[in-house]
Amino acid sequence: MGQFRRMNQKRLKGVSKWSRRGPDRTAVEALPLDMTVGLLPVLNEADTVREVIDGVLSLGVVDRLLVIDDNSTDGTLAQLDSAQRQWPQLDVIIRRDEKGLGSALLYGLGELVRRYDFGRVVVLDADLSHDPKAIPELLRLHADLVVGSRYMPGGRIENWRTFRRLVSVVANRLARGSLRLPVRDVTSGFRVYSRPLAKTIVDEAACGGYEFQVETVWLADKHHYTLCETPISFVDRRAGRSKLATPKEVLKFARFVISKSLRPKRWRTQTPGGTGRSA
Repeated sequence: MGQFRRMNQKRLKGVSKWSRRGPDRTAVEALPLDMTVGLLPVLNEADTVREVIDGVLSLGVVDRLLVIDDNSTDGTLAQLDSAQRQWPQLDVIIRRDEKGLGSALLYGLGELVRRYDFGRVVVLDADLSHDPKAIPELLRLHADLVVGSRYMPGGRIENWRTFRRLVSVVANRLARGSLRLPVRDVTSGFRVYSRPLAKTIVDEAACGGYEFQVETVWLADKHHYTLCETPISFVDRRAGRSKLATPKEVLKFARFVISKSLRPKRWRTQTPGGTGRSA
């Protein structure tokens, strides 16, 4: 990583903090918290989506929740309609053509930036693999990107089969090693983004698949935003089928990592600035 190689790693109360050369810009300064919003990508999650929505909004820490549904056909839309009658702070957008997880996340972040003057956005899955009760802990940490990590001390995965666990471990090691990213769990989908980072992602991200999770970490690192991790318990979905660990997604993921790792690292030596960093 040249002169901006990661210089220090600290651990404090289960939080992984990272700093580059110069003043520590990790999770130490409070960000502007005008409003906290949530983003929930959904595709055929009728058995769990209502429980997730209720769990998120009942906490009282998320002011608005935006659901991006890719035209579910299993009864999810009825669940969303019912939830909107109970929760006026719930917004739902239905996209008629399934475009993938990364596409839904990118579209949702764009809509949030356009609609709301928020300070931070919480992103999680709709299948209960991410426990909404962990949201306050993620929000307690003040960084541009907070990652709920399965692969730092204290993090764990429940009910995954050996093959699925192997795919995840290999994907993380490939991305971290090839792109030199200062995050252990670069594929985790349980995250908090600051508004400046969300806007950068909307302006620059190009991936529409599972690799979007890595691209957002890569963009945060590229623009010298602050990053930190905190351990989470990840529980495999109790209903439905995973849309991620398919041969097509694995190929797209590998192609993205390889293409980015072969690019010149000239941006690594640039002086940070002009990126709208919040810390």
